[in-house]
Amino acid sequence: MRIRIDPERPAPRKLAPAVDALRRDKVILIPTDTGYAFACALSSRKGIGGVRGLKGHDERSKKPLSMLVNALSDFGHYAIMGTSVFRTVRRILPGAYTVILEASAEVPRDMRNRFGEIGLRMPDAPLCRMLVEELGEPVVVGSLTPGDDEPALEDPDEFERFYRDRVDIVVDGGHLWPEPSTILQAGDNELVVARVGKGPIPGD
Repeated sequence: MRIRIDPERPAPRKLAPAVDALRRDKVILIPTDTGYAFACALSSRKGIGGVRGLKGHDERSKKPLSMLVNALSDFGHYAIMGTSVFRTVRRILPGAYTVILEASAEVPRDMRNRFGEIGLRMPDAPLCRMLVEELGEPVVVGSLTPGDDEPALEDPDEFERFYRDRVDIVVDGGHLWPEPSTILQAGDNELVVARVGKGPIPGD
């Protein structure tokens, strides 16, 4: 199934099928502020397994899965961090950042990498924020990455053709060329830039 939505002015009524699919443990494809991504509900073990499979990551991977949240308080709920790290997070968000942190006990083990870490995102993206709000819990995401037999990363027409048997819904927000988020890794009570991306480097 494919639903067309303006990612900057989404309507809850149009987004309802996607929310329903997430509640039924399905994996969907959504536009984010950094490109298209696979998505599922945090509470769905089946969905998390599906996202991992589509990304080609197992639980021994160094790469953690990420989740979308709408509030800074969620960082304290789902992750463990020092005061200095939280101050930086509070200053830069919402924005195009993925913050890698030690997971708290509230995070399903399926979400974590082999070091017990997760990625947390609070993007400045109306559709993402509405999806989290309507679902009532964080949304797990895994960005699309290029491969030899993968479709063009910005084209919803190709997404629908290529992933129709692997995702329940393609949320079509139009052509969207991926701009990866800036990854910030927590360590020694500070955030270190692990990848330069769309988000400006803190302090620059």
